[in-house]
Amino acid sequence: MQLPTHVLAGIFIQYLVMVFIPLPLWLNLCLIITFCVISHFFIDAFAKITYHPTSRQTGRFWLSWHIFVFAFGFLLIVIYFQDYWIGMLAANFVDIWDWYFLRNYARRTSQPEWGRKYYLHPIADKIRSVLFKRLPNYTHSQIAILLELFIYFGWLVLFILTL
Repeated sequence: MQLPTHVLAGIFIQYLVMVFIPLPLWLNLCLIITFCVISHFFIDAFAKITYHPTSRQTGRFWLSWHIFVFAFGFLLIVIYFQDYWIGMLAANFVDIWDWYFLRNYARRTSQPEWGRKYYLHPIADKIRSVLFKRLPNYTHSQIAILLELFIYFGWLVLFILTL
């Protein structure tokens, strides 16, 4: 899935842990980080049912969708950063590690395969192959953005209902 899905999951998980699990702060932070990182794997295991092409596409639709996704994700970060930055950061840790650290470093060195064994996303692939192998593959179907929009809306509604 994409940035807004993970940001919303991080916000929701941090909220639930802080409100409904009365533990010392350090233990709540450990739970938030753990649950948010685990949520990333399960959310990414569902990525095949949303519009999520494996490579950059040409055309207005792909560009427009990604502008919306990043703008919405950025807006959520700006609005909720002060209260939920730990959950948002932890929920996006897997992407930060794999995409922004390991892959960028490998691309800038003479060893493009460097770090591949440290990628975390294969965990989501394993979860998908074991638990969700029957899900349809809509990664190249533009209509699948409706499902992702529904997921964004669902996370927002759940969060608002728990306030």
